Amino acid sequence: MNVKQATLCCLLLVLTLHADYASAEIVCATISMKIPFCKGWMCKSECWLQKKLRKVALKEHKCTKGGIRGRCHCLVCKDVPLLN
Repeated sequence: MNVKQATLCCLLLVLTLHADYASAEIVCATISMKIPFCKGWMCKSECWLQKKLRKVALKEHKCTKGGIRGRCHCLVCKDVPLLN
């Protein structure tokens, strides 16, 4: 292998391994829902179900109003491709 071929192979390797980190943006949203009884494990399971249905990543879950007729908040995020 001569010098030109070795240089070309190295350049091709660099180009294939180079990742474009600016090609997507992370968008987060809060899902709020009323559930019959809000406890930590129940809120987690409701947020997990929303994660599976919406195909997003679950970042956090919490009961803002615990007990009967409680309120559960889920923070979900998704990578959205940038339009250029």
